Amino acid sequence: MTTCCSPSIASAALCRDDGTAVLLVVRSGCVECGEAAPDPTVVGWIDPITGVFTPGPAPADAGPCDTPGCIETICVTRCDDTDGDGEADTAYSELWCVRADGTSTLVFTYSGDPSVPYVPVSPVECTYGTPESETVTLCDVRPDGTPVPFLRRYVFLNGSATFEDVALDGRTPHVVTGTVGVCPAGPDCESPTTPTAAVGLCLADGTPIAVVLTRDCDGVTSQDGWVNLATGVFSAGDPPAGVGACGDSRAFDLTGILCDTDPATGDVLGLVLVQYAYNSDGSLASVELIDPGTGDPYVLQGELLNCPAGTEQPDLDMVVLCDVLADGTAVTFLRDYRRDGNGQITGHTDYTLTGDAYAPAGAVGVCTPPTPELRDVELVPLCVLEDATGNVVQEIVAEVVYDETGQRTETRLVDRITGDPVTLPAGTHLGVCAEPDGCPCHIVELCLCDDTTGDGIGDTRYVELVAFDQAGERTVLGTYSPEYQPYEPVAPAPCEITGADPALGVQARRRELAAGQTWDAAAWPLLQSVTAVAHGGTGTVTTADGPSTLHQGESATWSLARETEARLTGPLVITAGSGTVTVTFTLGGITL
Repeated sequence: MTTCCSPSIASAALCRDDGTAVLLVVRSGCVECGEAAPDPTVVGWIDPITGVFTPGPAPADAGPCDTPGCIETICVTRCDDTDGDGEADTAYSELWCVRADGTSTLVFTYSGDPSVPYVPVSPVECTYGTPESETVTLCDVRPDGTPVPFLRRYVFLNGSATFEDVALDGRTPHVVTGTVGVCPAGPDCESPTTPTAAVGLCLADGTPIAVVLTRDCDGVTSQDGWVNLATGVFSAGDPPAGVGACGDSRAFDLTGILCDTDPATGDVLGLVLVQYAYNSDGSLASVELIDPGTGDPYVLQGELLNCPAGTEQPDLDMVVLCDVLADGTAVTFLRDYRRDGNGQITGHTDYTLTGDAYAPAGAVGVCTPPTPELRDVELVPLCVLEDATGNVVQEIVAEVVYDETGQRTETRLVDRITGDPVTLPAGTHLGVCAEPDGCPCHIVELCLCDDTTGDGIGDTRYVELVAFDQAGERTVLGTYSPEYQPYEPVAPAPCEITGADPALGVQARRRELAAGQTWDAAAWPLLQSVTAVAHGGTGTVTTADGPSTLHQGESATWSLARETEARLTGPLVITAGSGTVTVTFTLGGITL
């Protein structure tokens, strides 16, 4: 009889490239007693931190723990060409493990979120430099309609764009609380001012409207049209007849007592009450004669005239009342009050508006005109501009409608003259019709370093935005981190250069040439852009095409077309003639 030895299980510790440990699980098979045991086999591995067992071989990067681990990890930024145009359009990062023996191992790659692996499509060389940026002025329109201007800085890097909102001082962060859009154009004395809406008016049927008025720079007021506040529809021209103050309803009206008079004898044949009914546009819809004693329709026998003096009037008072039903519906009817000789009310009879008997079924009271829906309409003049040229295609009005709580409910685009709805054609966009005058300026981004440890060496990079106006005055707009977050430097210091290309900047320069003075581009080997403007006279510009006249008030500009170009090349000579010529230019490749 033989017996079987029990199989044995053992574990061994291994280490991975990232320094974490795993336990390798091995098992020896069952053999007959006295026989040599076969080689053990690997059945799986255990993560000692989570306790999770994974069957199969150990991870490929697992090895003996006596192998030197990572003494340092390095994150390297790479660039990827994902669309096949040969240019970098996506940035990603590689995490490398550096061991004491000098070897290194790539741990993983990622783009943005380290927990999501990134597989590059076609790695290419990165184009290093300061990200391109553009600052625009926008308005944060608050719920009460107040526009708050602020600066929005767009940063473009590797085909992606981000932005940051700051106050007009260029430093204080701005939090948007309303609707962001183009700021309204300022008043222009060559064109009418922004239209205003006069509210508080209603059509004859009680529908609220707003009359749109425009006042020009001479103070002359013109009426452009009117807006139905119940539907929001704009109509050019005058509003319909019958418009009056809201609450002054004219759906129908009753005259006083008149007399049906025999034209031959002058005798009074009967007393008559005349009821007038009106359409919603204020025009007369119908006229009905009513017997004031019974409320029934009256058939005229003679002529309807004012009653002769002394004609006995019926002891009845007719008023219009409303019967408010349980569901809130108000039914209009007529009530005739009877009075005795002392003027005391002795009873009443109720009729419909057509003279039929009526029995109230709800609460009877004085009719209350319907409360017009409270809506505010803001009119914003805009222009439809061509994308390619910026030319004005059409002048329009944006109607922004707000409810009684101040919330915007809708925005409609209509033609400024006809009020017809407008749909933007392809290749166009909305813009402000008249831009405010202003002087151009150049904005330069300087890549600087900050000493945060006190050793005199710059260890943290930051960006300083500097503006140069036409007079050459320098204004610091703000300092920011490389991600364009507000940054306050501790102690600006020279940047430490460790084998990488030195940081380069663009320097702004300006010269003012008096009559006869000359500026030559050949004297500036790092030239990137030039702008020449003639003031109070003319100048001469000499290029490869020969000399030409720079006319008074004319501005001429030359600049690099691509960042990969080294500099502007001549010949380019600018000479002041009968007036002054200002030359504004920038120099690239300035080591920071």
